[in-house]
Amino acid sequence: MKGSSARRGRARAARVSLAGASVVVVLKLFAWATTGSVSFLSDAAESLVNVASALALIAAVRLAARPADYDHPYGHQKAELLSSVFEGAMILLAAGAILWSAGQRLWSPEPLEQVALGMLLVVAATAVNALLVWYLFAQGKRLESPGLIANARHLLTDVWTSAGVMVGVVLVVLTGWERLDPLVAMVVAVNIVREGLKVLTGSLSGLLDERLPEAEERRIMDALEANPAVKGYHRLRTRAAGRARFAEVDVFVDPDISVREAHAVAVAIEEEIHGQLRELTTTLHVEPYVEGVRDGARRPRDEYPEGPSRANDTDR
Repeated sequence: MKGSSARRGRARAARVSLAGASVVVVLKLFAWATTGSVSFLSDAAESLVNVASALALIAAVRLAARPADYDHPYGHQKAELLSSVFEGAMILLAAGAILWSAGQRLWSPEPLEQVALGMLLVVAATAVNALLVWYLFAQGKRLESPGLIANARHLLTDVWTSAGVMVGVVLVVLTGWERLDPLVAMVVAVNIVREGLKVLTGSLSGLLDERLPEAEERRIMDALEANPAVKGYHRLRTRAAGRARFAEVDVFVDPDISVREAHAVAVAIEEEIHGQLRELTTTLHVEPYVEGVRDGARRPRDEYPEGPSRANDTDR
């Protein structure tokens, strides 16, 4: 997909997220006002976070679309990761507010009112959220937008939260145990904390220049090893900055070939790699082959044998 088309697609998806989140929060706030259920209030609080996150995402998508400049020669793609960090922080803030409200209601329980109407409003809000999740996941993967995918994951949690809240409210009505309502809200808050920490850790890892998944690095190494002019390589370094990717590697070639020929080898390798991985910026450092010193290939796993497991690379 061309850059300008992808930017427009990301901006459009972010606006859809904001519109959908606004509709959802209005429905849930009405459900809380109608019933007085602190569980519905907790659900609405999480949706308020979705609205704030959608606003942050719109701003981040616009900033990430800016081309590289003098002050930011590697581009602005990490802005989407910053919006994910903001979203994670807002999730934790919402969880704290929910726990406070639930604690107050647990101490002084109150009966619920007009539960049927409140349930209908939350069902409608959950349906809108489910459609948003499907849309944002699809667009996030198609447009390679970590911000859209993080937003979709949060909304998916919101869907399950709403389902749990509705079950809890039904149980309150069936059992007459009013303290069950704030207890359900507390369970919701704990789940929100878990999701917030997941969003934060994933986004912070990206901001710290986490290397590309092993499957993508294998494509780079396959291109290096398939070129007969390459005698070996080492120091393969990769990183992701939002949807942009960067890779650098030292390549060993015959010391007797000319600079022009060495350059042609580097260009051929880059063209092969770029055919496999989009939006990848490569930097190849050509070195002379030296027997016993530079006469083989060292993969990242060889250079960092103590590194953490990358078992979840297939999900990235």
